[in-house]
Amino acid sequence: MSTEQEIFDKCGRTYNAGDVIFREGEIGNEMFIIQSGRVKITKQLKDGVEKTLVILGSGDFFGEMAVIDKDVRSANAVAMEPSKLIALDEDVFEMHMQTNPNIVKKILKNLTSRLRDANQQIANLMIKDANRLVANTILLVVHKHGEEGSNGITMDINFTVAELSKMCGLDLPKTKEIVDKLIKAKVVSLSGDIIVVTSLENLEKFIRFLEMKEQFGE
Repeated sequence: MSTEQEIFDKCGRTYNAGDVIFREGEIGNEMFIIQSGRVKITKQLKDGVEKTLVILGSGDFFGEMAVIDKDVRSANAVAMEPSKLIALDEDVFEMHMQTNPNIVKKILKNLTSRLRDANQQIANLMIKDANRLVANTILLVVHKHGEEGSNGITMDINFTVAELSKMCGLDLPKTKEIVDKLIKAKVVSLSGDIIVVTSLENLEKFIRFLEMKEQFGE
């Protein structure tokens, strides 16, 4: 039996797509490491819209802040697909922190990456024009999840129009309206409901055009 399997047998949990791992506001006493599958971290905005903050995959971990500072969960965690997670409580977490310097380095690297992503999201939320917000969000997703293919850039996540609307904090009809504009501009296409970026160059040009339009007016 492998060490990985032994750890999972002792601390592992299995979730189906759509299962809630924890909710914002709950007391947190565990952190999670993704052994397989994907998990999205979301937050409820003041207007009731749910915003997707980040999508995590195999090898990523989350929920560590509640274990470190003993505070409540600051966001929701939901399995996007069948997922296997390893749950570490405070005692096991602290043991690894003291005996495994690689864990400390990985947590620091992870927190730095999340801070960088948070800064990008904050900058994105400052965008007043919904068209540029959607286009810029697509560009951020491309940089993080994009994979070049014969028909354009696809994502290694389930990047639907509905998921894009949650990332932008916009309602679905408004997001669909803007995606239709991007399709007409030959920036993206749809494979079913999955967004494919047909031209990264056109996407960047579209964003620059909107930036200039916003800066200099109509």
